[in-house]
Amino acid sequence: MAASEERPLGMMMPVAAGGQIPPEPPDVAARALAVASRMLCGATTFFFVAFLFAYFYLRSINQNHMWRPAHVKPEQGLGVAFIVCLVLSVGLTILAGRAMKAKSANWLALAGGGLLLGLATIAVQCIAYTRQPFGPTNGAYASVYCAWTAFYLIAVLATMYWLETQIATELRARRAPAAGGGDVADPDQLIAPGLDAAVFYWAFLGALGVVMYVTLYLL
Repeated sequence: MAASEERPLGMMMPVAAGGQIPPEPPDVAARALAVASRMLCGATTFFFVAFLFAYFYLRSINQNHMWRPAHVKPEQGLGVAFIVCLVLSVGLTILAGRAMKAKSANWLALAGGGLLLGLATIAVQCIAYTRQPFGPTNGAYASVYCAWTAFYLIAVLATMYWLETQIATELRARRAPAAGGGDVADPDQLIAPGLDAAVFYWAFLGALGVVMYVTLYLL
């Protein structure tokens, strides 16, 4: 194999006059983001599967019959509102990703709707905390419920921040288009990989949220 073939694509780009290093090719960043988002999904799975295991393990042993006392019942209405907001948010962000790939300007509105519904998901669960008649010390189920939902909300909030950065970058690019002097003529070429990675992870996290809802509210 030739020496040039062993070097990363970015290092194979010719150096501009004056010794300046050219910008990294967009496809390199796209591949890095795609791989990183999938690795993040794997790490997230290992983290949240611990709560799933704890649920079924503690339920099976039911030590001192304290798995789930009679008063430990999360409000079903708020649970339904939570999962509806979550699924709709994921659906809108998936549509936003497809619109971006189709070079449609409507992707921004779809992503904004997904962001608002994602924040509504967090708000609904926080309201549920104030309405539930139990705390994390009221049995094994209560401890799993409180810990699982709390850490899930943190993950959702971080993902909504990730999605918001993509929206903010697009708004800034539309407000101040490239004017030469080293600016990227087509900023969507750089925004698209980031949005695609965020959408992929949010869809995965949404699927984990459905598993959490079914486990905690329906089983």
